[in-house]
Amino acid sequence: MDRKLINYLPYVVRDYAEFQGITGAEQPEFENAWAAVDDLLNNQFIKTAGNLGLSRWEKILGITPKGTDTLDDRRFRVLTRLNEELPYTLPQLRVILESLCGAGNYSADVADYTLLVKVGVAAKKNFQDVQTLLKRVAPVNLVLVVQQLFNIHQVLGGFTHAQLAWYTHSEVRTEELQTHECTPHKTLRPFTHAQLGGLENKSIRKEMTDGTVHT
Repeated sequence: MDRKLINYLPYVVRDYAEFQGITGAEQPEFENAWAAVDDLLNNQFIKTAGNLGLSRWEKILGITPKGTDTLDDRRFRVLTRLNEELPYTLPQLRVILESLCGAGNYSADVADYTLLVKVGVAAKKNFQDVQTLLKRVAPVNLVLVVQQLFNIHQVLGGFTHAQLAWYTHSEVRTEELQTHECTPHKTLRPFTHAQLGGLENKSIRKEMTDGTVHT
């Protein structure tokens, strides 16, 4: 915290070792209290809730979090469940999908009794949760089709071959692409599979760039 207890004392006593010792000892306790107040306020809203706040919502909604879930994953799942209000109209569904996937990261259309929902690359981590939501709320007289979109040539056209060289073939199709200053494949040649076996693709690129991968 930027607030220091010593600064609340009159100037005439701030230089005394006794007062510095007292406020220095009390400072951590006050910081813990301030942090607890912040957590209390943040837990009132799902968008800012921490572990305690999300745990209470999960208990209320009967959601069991996975061991690998981040706070954002758990937050998304709680919001998904709270957004379930029947009956659904297509405009309502689009509003919900936009709040879950983000603007431009989905499409939803109904034709010939088929509900087709496409989830964009930027929202691919939420694909399974979107699928679960739609299975619960979509009318049973509609055939439900949920698809994961991939990067198309129009998207890839904004990148050079050199920029795409940082990605694997699978990542070019399925990842949200950005321009990175990282290590190309040719730089990895001096290393064996055993030396790089404990690293993921993205970690290899970053750590090679930082110079932290050693033979």
